[in-house]
Amino acid sequence: MSLQISSLKSQIANCSREIAAPALEPRLLLGAAAILLLAASAPAQPFLEHRDDFASDPRWESFSLVPLPKQFPITRQDFGWRAPPRAATGEIGGWVQRSVTPASYAKVIDPRSLEDKLRASGKFAVRRDTGSSGTLFGWFNENSRGWRTPNSLVFRIDGNGSKFWVFFEYGTRHWLSGGGGCFEGERYQTTPTKPFPANGAVHTWSLEYDPLGSNGKGLVTFTLDGKSYTRALDPGHKNDGALFNRFGILNQQIFGGGMEVWFGDLVIDGERVDLRRDPGWEAHRNHAEFEERAIRPLNDFGFRPTAKAGGKPGEVGGIFWRDERPAYCAARVDPLSLKDTLSASGRLAFCGAGSDSGIYLGWFDSNSKTNKSKPDHEEPQRNLLAIHIEGPSRIGHYFLPVCRNADGQGAVVPSGPIIYPDGRVHQWSLRYLPQAAEGRGQIVVTFDDRTQTLALPPGFKQRGAQFDRFGFFNAQTGGHWLELYVDDLTYTAKGVK
Repeated sequence: MSLQISSLKSQIANCSREIAAPALEPRLLLGAAAILLLAASAPAQPFLEHRDDFASDPRWESFSLVPLPKQFPITRQDFGWRAPPRAATGEIGGWVQRSVTPASYAKVIDPRSLEDKLRASGKFAVRRDTGSSGTLFGWFNENSRGWRTPNSLVFRIDGNGSKFWVFFEYGTRHWLSGGGGCFEGERYQTTPTKPFPANGAVHTWSLEYDPLGSNGKGLVTFTLDGKSYTRALDPGHKNDGALFNRFGILNQQIFGGGMEVWFGDLVIDGERVDLRRDPGWEAHRNHAEFEERAIRPLNDFGFRPTAKAGGKPGEVGGIFWRDERPAYCAARVDPLSLKDTLSASGRLAFCGAGSDSGIYLGWFDSNSKTNKSKPDHEEPQRNLLAIHIEGPSRIGHYFLPVCRNADGQGAVVPSGPIIYPDGRVHQWSLRYLPQAAEGRGQIVVTFDDRTQTLALPPGFKQRGAQFDRFGFFNAQTGGHWLELYVDDLTYTAKGVK
């Protein structure tokens, strides 16, 4: 305070020198000094923006209708090579369980791509399975992660408690995918068969890829028990490319149950695999038990002492599920609206995800969120201005501006920069300018070196929107999980009209 007063005395002295003495009455000079001294002693005005490096827990508010359990379920992996005489020619397999934690038993192969011709064949048998179980078998990459696995060309065995379906699918370098399916008659189902009983019956299979097939787009052919099914790669997917350096068993990377499945009589790209002795394939978490934390719909988010988003330890984030029930993790802010200039920026790390997942990051109204009981397709979300990280399964995740007013009317863009769940750190910003776009209002989003704008439509701003939180909030529709963190965050917490 003494420094402030000394500074004010200096200002008063300067003021008296600049103004001619005869023109300045003593009482006016004293009044000016009093005003300056009162300004110095008045409490600081509320900040316009809040900055947080998360060196300590910011105590963000967490809301989720499904609390975390006191004890998480255990995932068990127990698969690999099994010697004769139990299997006359040897086999690989065992108990494979769905989990967001990757597990594999695979042959290390010379790198192959979607420009190469590929073929493999063999036999498999499913002895038992639980509901929502799944195993992938075929070509993949040592870094393949997530649901709709990138860098993969596989067939998938989906267990549903004493029965299973078989599909085939592929994933490119940048999470573009094709094939799959879960139910008979679904658009992307690649093998429209009835379910098979999980009774140990032996099935024969072959999986082939011709890069010149389907007029050069690339063609996948899967043969199951003598019946063949084909699927051309979607336009542009072959050009996106894929890199395969493993062949074998990979668990399906989403929470679920397990199955006992065995593979034998293997021929990979013309080379028969001798399983009478240990093939010495690469083993990765294939014999393990651990606590599973990514369980639908259990959101697990908040302050973390980690540094995944870069910088020093301390950040906010975690696992978020796209689910019909509302959930958020956010800081309280003073009431804001579409009349206010809003800005936010920071660092972000997208560490993992399954396709068909999504999250918002920005301003929203807590009351509109907590009282929303219907999914988004039945009742649109209201009162939000944010970045939306989501996209179709054939793409993965866009990084897009979005706004919804108090009536639920939406302002969105169909596509934009793609963000990959690879753990890389990104710089981002979100800015709303109420007077831009001829007074309609405009959102500007930057993602690393890319910028995208969204002008609000005519009449949108007049319908109004209110916000009292800033942070993460979920998309209220069925889907999967993602893991995301932010650090070195700056956001508007009090409006400027």
